Amino acid sequence: MQVSTLILTEFSEIGGVRRGLVKLKGRPLLHYVLEAVPDEVDDIVVSVRDEEEARAYGELVEEHFGRLMLSGSRGIASSLYQLMSEEGSERVLVLPCDAPLLTVEFTSMMLDLTRRFSAAVLTDSEGVRNYLFSSFRSGEFVSAYNAAGKRDDMDSVMKGIRNAIYVNYRALRSLDPKLTFLLRVTSGEDLRRAERIMASR
Repeated sequence: MQVSTLILTEFSEIGGVRRGLVKLKGRPLLHYVLEAVPDEVDDIVVSVRDEEEARAYGELVEEHFGRLMLSGSRGIASSLYQLMSEEGSERVLVLPCDAPLLTVEFTSMMLDLTRRFSAAVLTDSEGVRNYLFSSFRSGEFVSAYNAAGKRDDMDSVMKGIRNAIYVNYRALRSLDPKLTFLLRVTSGEDLRRAERIMASR
């Protein structure tokens, strides 16, 4: 049974450029995320809205031996269900396309948690969940998605998943006290911050 990574690109543009294709030190943001995918992953899937975005991302994804999946207007839950409904995907790691400081140490940890738990999701001290950095066992997720009436709502799906682990951000400070590996580039200011962090390494 294979292990998959689902990388989401369906975010707003920055300066008229598709989020994952915004350049950081000469390379697209998506490149850095692809480089942080754990070696144990057999199937890299990049989710895009439509054929136009598929053409824009196609070459970069192909260079990293990945494949594209058209999501249309689907959210995370429905996109995960679409991927998991395909034969062979046992566990899935979810990542955003705009986190260029991700580390293999972190992504491997999140994926490894699904060996023991049905799902692993980041959360803050108030219990707000961040599904953009998460991992799931396919069987449990599909069952919960169906039980939730196939609602495209992650919180509804999670109600049906037992044995899930919620990883508090504070627990990740042992990897990096400033949690820079979770920085998402959502604006020009974020891009400049990521450049400064990279330059200091």
